Order: sequence, then structure tokens, then C-alpha cells
Amino acid sequence: MRTALLGGLLLLLAFTAISQSRFSFSGTVTDASNGQVIPGVGVFFSGITRGTLTDSSGKFSIYLPKSGYVVTVRALGYRVETFNINLNQNISRDIKLNQRVDELAEVEVKTTREDRNIKETQMGVVKLEMKNLKKIPVVFGETDIIKALTLQPGITTVGEGAGGFNVRGGRVDQNLVLLDGMPIYNTSHLLGFLSSINSDALSGVTLYKGGIPAQYGGRLSSLLEMNTKSGNAEKLTGSVGVGLITSKVVLEGPILKDKVTFMVAGRIAYPNFMINQFPSPTDKSKAFFYDLNGKVQYKLNAKNILTLNSYRSFDNFKFADDTLYYAKTQNLSLQYSSLISKSLTLNFQGIYSNYDFGTQGYRKDYEFTLNSRIRHNELRAFALYTPKEQIKTEVGINAIDYKINPGDLKPDVSTSSIITLNLPQEFAREISPYINIDWSITSKISMQVGARYSIFQNRGPKTVFAYAEGESRTNQSITDSISYNKNQTIKQYGGIEPRLSLRFAITKNSAIKLSYNRMRQYLHLISNTTAISPVDFWKVSDTHIPPQIADQLSIGIFKNFKDNTYETSIEAYYKDIQNLVEYKNGARLYFNPNIETELVSAIGKAYGIEGSIQKNKGRLKGSISYTYSRTLARVESDYASEQINRGDWFPSTFDKPHNLALSIQHFLGNGWTFSSNFVYASGRPATYPDRTYRLLGKTVIDYSSRNLDRIFDYHRLDASLLKDTRKTPDQKRYTTVSLSLYNIYGRRNPYSIYFVRYNNAMRSYRLSVFGNIIPAVAVTYNF
Repeated sequence: MRTALLGGLLLLLAFTAISQSRFSFSGTVTDASNGQVIPGVGVFFSGITRGTLTDSSGKFSIYLPKSGYVVTVRALGYRVETFNINLNQNISRDIKLNQRVDELAEVEVKTTREDRNIKETQMGVVKLEMKNLKKIPVVFGETDIIKALTLQPGITTVGEGAGGFNVRGGRVDQNLVLLDGMPIYNTSHLLGFLSSINSDALSGVTLYKGGIPAQYGGRLSSLLEMNTKSGNAEKLTGSVGVGLITSKVVLEGPILKDKVTFMVAGRIAYPNFMINQFPSPTDKSKAFFYDLNGKVQYKLNAKNILTLNSYRSFDNFKFADDTLYYAKTQNLSLQYSSLISKSLTLNFQGIYSNYDFGTQGYRKDYEFTLNSRIRHNELRAFALYTPKEQIKTEVGINAIDYKINPGDLKPDVSTSSIITLNLPQEFAREISPYINIDWSITSKISMQVGARYSIFQNRGPKTVFAYAEGESRTNQSITDSISYNKNQTIKQYGGIEPRLSLRFAITKNSAIKLSYNRMRQYLHLISNTTAISPVDFWKVSDTHIPPQIADQLSIGIFKNFKDNTYETSIEAYYKDIQNLVEYKNGARLYFNPNIETELVSAIGKAYGIEGSIQKNKGRLKGSISYTYSRTLARVESDYASEQINRGDWFPSTFDKPHNLALSIQHFLGNGWTFSSNFVYASGRPATYPDRTYRLLGKTVIDYSSRNLDRIFDYHRLDASLLKDTRKTPDQKRYTTVSLSLYNIYGRRNPYSIYFVRYNNAMRSYRLSVFGNIIPAVAVTYNF
């Protein structure tokens, strides 16, 4: 007995000694020239096969046995840094890397590890390298986030000049777009020609098509996360750019060295010259926009950071001389981050967002202003806990308060024939606690598992109508009304949203991934157009309109070749959707106080397969992607007035089965880079008239089937030539000049087909936004 007890005691002492002989080595890796943090840097140690990578904040932390090590720090585009440490206690060390002069041919610093597509657990993720965006030929020579994303598989738009984007057949309102955590409800300038975010202000862009972490919710299809630069900590730097329709400036630097940094970016447009080059009923069409980004970061001490972010944009677009469309966004956020210990970080963020949009009419005797608004106030609190290198846990909660004004119509002059109309405002709250765990089980198996529980309350003041049972909802079937007081709960929804991603490494350079997401969406964009327009409006779920729910299952195979020079992937997905918002035939949507009488609930399904090949190294880089996908909807109703296509499945407006994108960038030497894109997409669904007939002496057009026709297929070729005047990568003052040709062979891609009655017969016409080649030049001076 004494022997067993002594043995157990010795074993306990040995275990204690072993556990106490492990210490942490941590720090932050930054660029020596500007103080910017560098994500995805590899930190390796002599004598062991393990290493670690810096996170998005440039930080790393690893536990190792007590010993002496040679530490090697590697990042693409930087000189290798090597030094010795004696790990006999916890050590924290900041590391500065110098750029490599011999990599001028790339003029590129990657912010993600080369094999992240194999090593990361998540799938369906697109990360844009910001320095590559300037090489992509785009319309008017303006660098554009959305246009760059549409070169990736599964991401499309409905056509040229269309606002918003569609992910895996989803609708434009099913994308959660965040800028430094702030929601962006308007993603486009000029009604869809350009992205509303100045790419020069951004440090990173990530789009999640699947495997969306539990931290995020509220939309069915995707998450687009954009982060602005944190500000140069060493000295004042910036750039000034002049293009065909815009000019922009970015400044960043220290306010108090090693304490306070700032970044400010602005862009202003002068597109009227280009507008006047297009056919128009008159020469009075005009447009204007601007956007501003700002960030101030205050390092209170080594462990606490306070960050203030702001964003503001304004658009107006005047068609001829009778109608002006406008949109205004004002966003502000304050975030506090605290490093409690080596393994625990706390974050708090307050967000204010206000989006105003509408139209003004100038037609004589019909002068009016139509205004809508959505206000979004949010509080977020979350903790990131890393007890071991292999496990990262995030726990948090966010609460959102919505106030929506669907529309106010008022005359602008006393002689106007327009009468004042005010739709009742809507109020709602959404509270969502969540937990998300990243776990590297072994070197070959990892998982990300999480859950989000959302609680949504539609609140008063409001009057809610009741409708007769067994009848379709119409104004005539109203049986009663109930009035609710301020802050009184009218209708509550909620439920759990599980998330799961799995990675199985087959070899060092290949992996299989699986993911499952459930998402709930309580906000709906009400629109009878195929793209976002200023007369659309947002609506919250209520007594008659339940939240949309989507379950998505994905599987993918990923393989790299020749030391990660080539990346290949094939992903397949299936999405089941409940409570889609569809519209009755002939629905009247605008200024309808009983909008539920025009809406019907539908079910939906989306499925597809996405393949891509990407070359990442060498003088010639590029990618090719192909997607086959279908998106279908179905309305099951016992009432003839609510049926669409007799209750059969029909294509969604965003159903485009075939999508192909090719992109190349060829480094020619001496700072010259040639780039080219080719895109092809199936024509989107459309509804053509089936027949015409005479009724009481008038010709009536019959549209009996929805979305069973298609407009013509879309295809386009672009090219650009970029000159970078740098002689060395660390050169501070240099110029880039971009020459681009958009739509080289002048394809008249149809945006829509419309019909006009002429002499008791129907004639069809094709509307094309661009029917000619669009040349452009842009010059940027960096300092």
C-alpha cells in the first residue's frame, strides 16, 4: 500500500514538473517601414516540427517546453528574421520585418498564408488581396470591390449597373455587409455602377459563402466583412488618385507616436461628362456622389485599445429633368479592446447606422419628395479565450434596435397635385447570444462548431389588422384591428442557429471540408425590380410576415500543386429556404399601408457546384472559375389570387445556371503589368407577355407565367495596363498609372427586355447599359 502511494506521489510530482516546464512565447509582428501589423506570418522553432501563425491583428502565441530555440519568422515579400531565445519563463517580444528588395517583380505582400485553403477549417471563403485590385480592369478605371468579387465562383449580379450582388442565387438583401462591424445597407454608387466603399481605405476584404461563424447572423446568403486601415504608426503617408469620373485621397499616420494613429479617406465623383456620352431623352441627366472613411485608434497602454470608426456617403442621380434619386449613409462606431491575459481578450462595440433614401419629382404640378429610412443601433460584447493553442473560443452577445420609416410622401410646392401620405413606422429589437469554438483536434482534423440563438421582437406603437380565416388576405377580408402601445411586443420570433465546419486533411497539400449553416433573416427588402433601386424599402418581420430561414449544407475538395503555386477546389452546396417573400401577380407595393395583402410566403431551394483553378506565383498569375447553379421558388396556396405558375417550381429572378470567369495578370517587367478578364453568364429569368386580348375596346396584356423566359446570355472582355514607377519595394514616393478597356468588343449585353404596344401589336426592345467599348485612365501618386 505504501509502495503504491509512494509511486502515485512520484507520478504526480513528475506530472507537475512537466506541466510547469512549458512556457509561452508571444508577440506582434509588424512592418518595419510603416508599423502596420502583418497577418499570416509563420513563426517556427528549431528542433520541433510545430509552429504558429499570426492572427488578423498580427499577434501570435504558443506554448513550448522549457529549452533554447532558434526562432525563424517568415512572410512572403519580407526578409527572413532569425534570432535566439532561452524559454525558461513566459516571453513576449514584438518583431519587425523588412521588405525584400528582390521581390519587386511581385510588388505584392500577401496577408494570408499560401496554403490557407488547405489548412483553414472554413470553406466557401473568398479573401481579396487589396494590392491586386488595382490590376483588375473595371468600368471607368475605378477599382471596385463588388466587380472583383464577381470574378469568384458563386457570386454574380443581375446585370450591368445593377446595385448589390447575389451569392449562390440569393437575393441582394440576403447579404450581410459590414465595414469595421458597421452595417452597410447601400453597397453601390450611381445606382449600381460602382461600389460605395473606397478600396484604397481598406486593409482586407473577406466574403463568406458558407461556413459562416456563429458571431454573425441576420442574413441568409453571405457575410461580406471589410476592414479599414488602422493608420501608419511611424509617419504620415498617403495617396492621391485621379480617374475618369472620380478623385480620391487617403492619409494615415500618427497623432501621438506609439499612442494615437489616424486614417482618413475621401472620394468625390464628377460623372456628368461620361453621362453625356450616352444616349438620353434630354441632356439634363446628372449625377454626383462622395464617400468618406475615418478611423482613430488610441492605444491606452500595451493591453487596451480604443478605436473610433466612421463612414459617410451621399448619392444623387437625376434622370432627364423630372426625377432625382438620392441616398445617404451615416455610420459611427466606438470599439474598446482589452487584453486581460495571454489567453483572454474582451471587446465591446457600440454602432450607430442611419440610411436615408428616396426620390424627388420635378414634373410641373407633380412636385414631390418621397423619403424612406432605416436606423440601426447596435451593441456588441464578446470575449476571445484561447486556453490552448489548439482551441479558440469566442462567446458574445449583440443587441440591435431597428426603426424603419417605409415612406413619407409630401408635395414640394403648394400647387402640386401630390397629397401628403405617411406610412406607419416600424420598430423592432433583435438579441443574439452566441458561442463559437475553433478546435484543431489533430494536425489533420479540425473543426469549427458554434450556435447562435436569436430573439426578435416586433414592437409598437402600431395597428395590426386581422383577416378572415379561410380567405386570402385582402383589404376586403379585414375583420378587426388591434392597437399596440409604444414598446409593447406585437410578435416574437426566435430559434437556435447551429453552425458546423469540419476539415479532414488527406495529404499535406489536400483536404476535404464539410459545413452546415442555419440562418434566420428578420429584415426584408420590398422591391418589384431585379436590382436595388431608391424606391425600394425595408420591412421587419411581423404578425403576417415570418422570418426567412435557410439551411445550407456544403462539401468541398481542395488541393494545391507545385509548392502552392496552383490552388484547385470543387465545392457543392444545397440550400433549403423557408418563408421567402414573394409578390402576388399585379401587386401594389408602394405606399400600401397593408403591404401584407400583396405578399405571399414561398419555399425555395438552391443548389450548385463551383470549381476553380488559381495560379498564385510567377510572372503570369490568374484564375479560372466555373459555376453551375439553380435557384427555384414555389408558392403553395389554396387561393387562386396567391398562386404563382399554378403552384409549380419556378426560377428565381437570380437563377443564372452557367457562370464562367477567367482572369490573368502578366508581369511584363520594369513595373508594367497586363491584366485581362473574360466573363460569361446565362441570361437571367424574365417574364414576357403570353398574349394580348381585347376587353371593352382596349388591348390588355396577359402575363400568366412568371420567370419562365430568359434574356440573352451575358459575356464581356476587358483589359488593362498598369505602370508602377517603383524601383524598390520600400520606395516611399511613386506613381501608378492605369489604362483600361472595358467591354472590348462592344457587346450590347441586355439589362432587360421590355414591351411596348404599337398599333394593337406588341413590340420588344432590348435595354443595354453599355453598348460600346469604355476606355479609361487613372493616375495615383503615393507618398
